Amino acid sequence: MFLSRDDIIRVLDTLVEDLRQDFIETQKDDYITLRREIYNNYYSVNPFVTNTVPQPVAFVDGGFKPYQLDVSIIIPLQIGAYIRVNDDRRLRTVKEILDIPVTDNLLLYSSRRRKGNKYVFKVRIKSFQKTSLLFDKDNPDDEASRKINELLSEFSGLSESRSPRFFVKLTKYIEGLLELAYTIKLLMKIEKESLLDQPLSYAVLDGTLIKWFSIKTQRRLKGIDGLDILAAILNTESEKIQKYLYRIVGLAKTTKFTNIIRSQMLFLSRTGFEKPVPGAYTVVNTGALNAICDKLNSFLDKYAATDFILETLNLFNRIVYNLHKIYVARFPITTDYKNIFMLDIHIDKPIIWLNEKNKVEINIDQARNVNPYISYIVNTLYYHRTPVPGEPPYGYMEVDGLVRLTESIRSLFENALISVLRKYDDLTSRILEQVFSPTTRMRYGYR
Repeated sequence: MFLSRDDIIRVLDTLVEDLRQDFIETQKDDYITLRREIYNNYYSVNPFVTNTVPQPVAFVDGGFKPYQLDVSIIIPLQIGAYIRVNDDRRLRTVKEILDIPVTDNLLLYSSRRRKGNKYVFKVRIKSFQKTSLLFDKDNPDDEASRKINELLSEFSGLSESRSPRFFVKLTKYIEGLLELAYTIKLLMKIEKESLLDQPLSYAVLDGTLIKWFSIKTQRRLKGIDGLDILAAILNTESEKIQKYLYRIVGLAKTTKFTNIIRSQMLFLSRTGFEKPVPGAYTVVNTGALNAICDKLNSFLDKYAATDFILETLNLFNRIVYNLHKIYVARFPITTDYKNIFMLDIHIDKPIIWLNEKNKVEINIDQARNVNPYISYIVNTLYYHRTPVPGEPPYGYMEVDGLVRLTESIRSLFENALISVLRKYDDLTSRILEQVFSPTTRMRYGYR
């Protein structure tokens, strides 16, 4: 069947008009109107400051390739960092600063098998290197795996859940925690060895700090939260790593349509400074918090909208480690008023939240503490930028090239795995060989 360009345009013309009208109508909805108003009032917009003294900044990212079966997942994972050390735009690797491998090359394996009427989850983390940032003779990978599995065995909620999707999310959660653990260890190591002329104030992790585990889910996982898994990976107590969490920044190029629209409207409506200003960022509008609190509570008195209000508050801050009372606060950023980034930081108290009586509360002092830190981060982070659309801070995109698993690396891994399977020369290994064989996937159109 052949479709002409005119036919396609004719149909899209009618559908796009529907899309536009539906979007306009949804903006008139009482709920959506309230959320937009709260979003606009919660944030103040500031222009970037260009005369900030440069500070050392670390950028961390991970590259991975999942191989998924019904009952197990194998993920080769490469985590690395660049440290932007001074004013000459130089990026240095951990090899140059700490004399350890440029990247940590790991293998994350997880499995799910039935035991009676329950499921047993098992995780193994293996390092391809004898010495790396995360694992060495003082912190062996097998010991970290053992501790994580002990923690998982205490998760009563895991054994009750039989969803394969839950199993996949659990594995991805641990993969994300490995990247976070690497970032914490990098801060610890550089601080301990004092190898930089200036202290490393914070590190930037590519992506959001809000992990997939909802607090509703975490409450089913009795006795521990994700911070305990972090402590197991790092072979230390959770209390010792909390202070480093507050020095980790998440920077994400948001793809959620509603966040992009809200943030763009916010920036375009508040730019009281003349262009070309090199971007703008947000802090909490402390002067509006009391009015926001009253407005939301009045809405709750009028509508049975507890879930809606909670979702609205989660746009600004939400708890991520429920037992250790650690939250993430979010702040939109733009350099060109088109591309929106979301900056995340950990905080020890929420700025705005829903209490046990389903009433909104605020903490203005916490907002006043957070605002100067956000300004410091943004204006030092964006001191150098990469000249591509969105102008991300220099180092943020570059580290992706350092850790990305290229086609040649993936091919090397797959061929090595097939070679090991062939040593067994039995039915199971021959079946698994087909699963991982690139030629098989090409033959059946999976590539």
